[in-house]
Amino acid sequence: MQLGYIKKILVYFFGEPELNYVSTVYNIVNAVAAVIGFFSFLAGIFFITFSKERVEDEMVQRTRLDSFQFAAYIQLIAVIIGFLFILIMGEKGESRLMFFLAFFIILFWISFIARFNYILHVKYKQ
Repeated sequence: MQLGYIKKILVYFFGEPELNYVSTVYNIVNAVAAVIGFFSFLAGIFFITFSKERVEDEMVQRTRLDSFQFAAYIQLIAVIIGFLFILIMGEKGESRLMFFLAFFIILFWISFIARFNYILHVKYKQ
């Protein structure tokens, strides 16, 4: 989205925008594609996170709880470091803050999935 590939595809199929409102439509399509892509990615992560294992016993539930706690600690540390970075570097702009917030959301779920699968499928299989 940032590199403008959606706009390049639209220009290829529909031609260069001659009117100002057509250029605005291209930008809206680009933004909608970015939003759909982000929320589809989050939905996929949620499906992976909350899917049940074949054998759902107390060990799996305990591992899931421990992984949620681990992910929360990782996210808390990342939020503190991120906001200190913004404070020290003096970065201004709403887009940087939105990037950090989206990163923190994704970091939580990715760290949960990574730890849960590592503990459950690698450590306990040995």
